[in-house]
Amino acid sequence: MNKLKSVSFITLSVILMSTIICTIPADAQTVHALLVIMDDDPRIGTNVKVDRKNILQLLGSIENELCDVETTTLLSSKDQATRNGVLEWIRNIHTEKDDILFIYYAGHGGMNDKKQTFLVTEGKWILRSDLVNAIEQVKSPRLKLLITDCCSSLVSQKLDPNLQSSRSMTRLTEHTLRNLFLEHQGFLHVTAATEGQYGWSNIVTGGWFTKNLIESLNSKPDENRDSFLTWKEVFETARQNTEKTFSQATFTTSQLQDMRRKGITSQTPKAYSFPTPLNVSSNNEKETVNYIFLAIVLFTLFISSRISRSLKKQHVSRRKLSSHRGKAWGIFAIEVLTWVGFNIFWTFFSSNWWVVIISVVLILMILTRRSKRYA
Repeated sequence: MNKLKSVSFITLSVILMSTIICTIPADAQTVHALLVIMDDDPRIGTNVKVDRKNILQLLGSIENELCDVETTTLLSSKDQATRNGVLEWIRNIHTEKDDILFIYYAGHGGMNDKKQTFLVTEGKWILRSDLVNAIEQVKSPRLKLLITDCCSSLVSQKLDPNLQSSRSMTRLTEHTLRNLFLEHQGFLHVTAATEGQYGWSNIVTGGWFTKNLIESLNSKPDENRDSFLTWKEVFETARQNTEKTFSQATFTTSQLQDMRRKGITSQTPKAYSFPTPLNVSSNNEKETVNYIFLAIVLFTLFISSRISRSLKKQHVSRRKLSSHRGKAWGIFAIEVLTWVGFNIFWTFFSSNWWVVIISVVLILMILTRRSKRYA
């Protein structure tokens, strides 16, 4: 019986500790955020101020729930939103291995006759490709995010006046923020409109894409129901809702004529790249642990059966044999309950790893106490 207790004690301890290692995610150190807001434009200035407020609320939720946030805002009204100002901030940023680089732009955008998309800043425009290259030069961050709410339509060297006319969040849960910001790595690069389209906004909700993106975070669009929210799932919901917003919007006659002339029939946000979930193998890990649990339970039954047969050959008393079986079933019950609890609370444990540690300590204390009592 002592052998049976020892085998169960050691194997159960190993599995529970391995579960902790699988479920504790790496914490980010700091989110380095740059907000470029073209707020002095006479047509969309009020709109992008709403965008700024919404993004600051998002960053506030991250700071409250996850980690430190350092925010720099470049406003066109203060002559800060220049091409050089944006690129210098990116070049001079100091980041660590697990940090997050977050860049958000709200203003005008377009596409030149070479099919190159750009963001409008004071003085000289920024080609999207130049901005992406600058971001990719920052090697340290685990996660990089570039979100732009602007147009991507074909324009002449001088901005079309019609282009200039186009263009409140609840607190997010800790689980949602952890999935998106702590459990992804790579580069998220998304914008409000596909090449050839306008990015629309209004004075109430701000940019349609920004509004729908943040609402998608709140709605937790976990399409495959694996209890893990990815940026791809969030973007897909935001894209569908932005297209729906466009289809339900009321435009002026001149705006409709302009879009008809340019062949614009929707506002479809575009994703250039998505980051990779860090726990992409979480389901495989869960399946592996389940197989190990099954092996432990079967091994416990096998050892218990062997000991029972050995005791019968020794012609021990019925009382002693019954005592052995009771202890064996007790250990078996603990293993099965731990196995069931593991599956029930897998998602909960992944974001509340301290519960796992407490559970392990309590189970080890119970098993140790039983071992001493029956030694």
